[in-house]
Amino acid sequence: MINIPEILVANGTGAFLVLFLLLYRIRIAQTNQFDEKAYNFMLIVTFIATINETLSFIIDARPGFIFHILQYISNTISSASSGIIGYCWCLFVEYHIHRNFERIKKKSRILAIPLIIATILIIINLLGTGIIFDISKENVYTRGPMNFILYIFVFVYYIESIYTVHKAKYDSILVEFFPIYYFIIPCMIGTMIQGFFFGVSTIWLCVAIAFIIVYIEIQISISFIDDLSGLYNRKYMNHYLNKLQNNKTKHVYGFMMDINDFKAINDTYGHLKGDYALIQFGIILQHSIDKDSVAIRMGGDEFVIFAKLKSDEEALALKKQIKYNVRQFNIKSKEPFHLSFSIGIAKFNGKNTDAFLSAMDDSMYEAKNMHRLMQ
Repeated sequence: MINIPEILVANGTGAFLVLFLLLYRIRIAQTNQFDEKAYNFMLIVTFIATINETLSFIIDARPGFIFHILQYISNTISSASSGIIGYCWCLFVEYHIHRNFERIKKKSRILAIPLIIATILIIINLLGTGIIFDISKENVYTRGPMNFILYIFVFVYYIESIYTVHKAKYDSILVEFFPIYYFIIPCMIGTMIQGFFFGVSTIWLCVAIAFIIVYIEIQISISFIDDLSGLYNRKYMNHYLNKLQNNKTKHVYGFMMDINDFKAINDTYGHLKGDYALIQFGIILQHSIDKDSVAIRMGGDEFVIFAKLKSDEEALALKKQIKYNVRQFNIKSKEPFHLSFSIGIAKFNGKNTDAFLSAMDDSMYEAKNMHRLMQ
């Protein structure tokens, strides 16, 4: 039995939340990046789907040819909407993490396969086969025998986005705060409830709530990212050290680094080249570490790596890897400057993070003084 009052409240709330977020994002828009466009497009689709679904429930079982046509149109839109959201969500996640159009182009073709199959099934359904849904002579909606396939495709998209985030984490890409489950869990709950209990409307309200939570979490995560290098910033370092202190974690090594003669790069080649040097050094560090490590720009030309390692030998191996990657940059780069750095290493004793930082700092300045003496 269709519960119209519940549907009006649920979908009305969902439509309001999505419209409010969309208008707010348009008002404060600062970039024109692909992920920004994809996110706004998903909000638009969600708003249309919410209004459309409400209409389809209201006109259900109303007699007349016009209502019969409207039922087909509205339920066709409803059948397609979830798949479109799932497809766009995967592209949003992919670009938000990797910021690479070539990856998007390649992946969009693969991700389009379930959406294309769903579209073909929906078109076949419009021929009167009733495989996805059927509208009776009395204009009553009923699900078809292949309706469940659309739900499967949506869940495939959700699972793929989870895989993308975990693969990025394994590859040492900054995704610690990406709110993947804050989107997936509400959407899955809403989809399953509406899938099992016909006549209630929970999908689009849950999707709207998920978008609100994702937006808030992404804004929080941005505060932990350094604008220039794309690495974590000093605020995140404090967050990491607090976790280290509270958990009494052992086998964590700290590597504090300072770019040698950075002022000379700025003074000789300009601040744009200096910024480029910082960006490239950040990329080198990111490519030098594994999934159990994190690279941070403390500020200026100072960087830190925290790495979970088993021994001093592994710490020395990581130091050598960073130096090797810097040498490779200098060999391949056509820039007028060469990168070099001083590095200090310390092991966390499981007790005092202040002492941990001081030990790294002292070790780095010893290396810095050695560099000056050798010039």
